[in-house]
Amino acid sequence: MTQVEKILNHIQKNGSITQREAYLDYGIQSFHRRLSDIREMGVRLLPVQKVHPTTGQEYTRYFIAGSKANGKPVKAA
Repeated sequence: MTQVEKILNHIQKNGSITQREAYLDYGIQSFHRRLSDIREMGVRLLPVQKVHPTTGQEYTRYFIAGSKANGKPVKAA
């Protein structure tokens, strides 16, 4: 299974993915390059900025545009 397939499977199963999840779960170091590969395939990704509740650190969670996140439809920008 390719890294792109791993990322897409993770998003389909869990709804979204972060760079940290891709690295820890799958050893993907070139996360943003893989996101570019996914976009080149015609998949629209929706980046959502988040803040970690404990550390206050900002991070980005990636959804597939048009999918459901937290029970609400996600609209592409």
